[in-house]
Amino acid sequence: MKAILHIFIGIMTTQGFCQDLISDNATLITSPTSKYTLINDFKGLDFDKKNSKVSFNFVHDDTPGTIEGLDFKINFNPNDIENALFEGTAEIKTIDTDNFLRDGHLMWEKFFYKKKYPTINFSSTQVVAFENNTFKVIGNLTIKGITKEIIITFSINDQKLIGKTTIHTSDFDVNIHDEREKNKLRIHFHFPFLN
Repeated sequence: MKAILHIFIGIMTTQGFCQDLISDNATLITSPTSKYTLINDFKGLDFDKKNSKVSFNFVHDDTPGTIEGLDFKINFNPNDIENALFEGTAEIKTIDTDNFLRDGHLMWEKFFYKKKYPTINFSSTQVVAFENNTFKVIGNLTIKGITKEIIITFSINDQKLIGKTTIHTSDFDVNIHDEREKNKLRIHFHFPFLN
């Protein structure tokens, strides 16, 4: 009887060891239905570059406009925020405020200085997730050779990524008005997903 008891304890111990081993490796063994997925298996969202756009409003003068010539790369998956990346450029020459003379003036050295600084550049340094499909993209914005950190708030809405931020153009040596607060620019991003 004593021998049988020892065998039974041995079997139970071995099963326990195996169960622990399986448990320890559970996150390494993945399947399509598993809630654990290797980082390399994450697939980012695909964006419709052709229909993506950036618009803005110069608040003090209530002047809306757009900028085009977008060349961007977005690696974004809501389930893999740590590996998200937002970077891109826009061409100064495409600024359109629906006023030919004003747009021409904005190209001058006093303002955006298109000849020396033909593009606006952005590169993310961190992406932080919040509730309700909202994400803060922190990164460096470069205008006219001056780089400042900004935060863009993005949300997923109806098969598109919608973003917004506010800057002061005078922080980038684009002084439309003398007072900083009168140089406030609200920027909106519209990045639809590919179906």
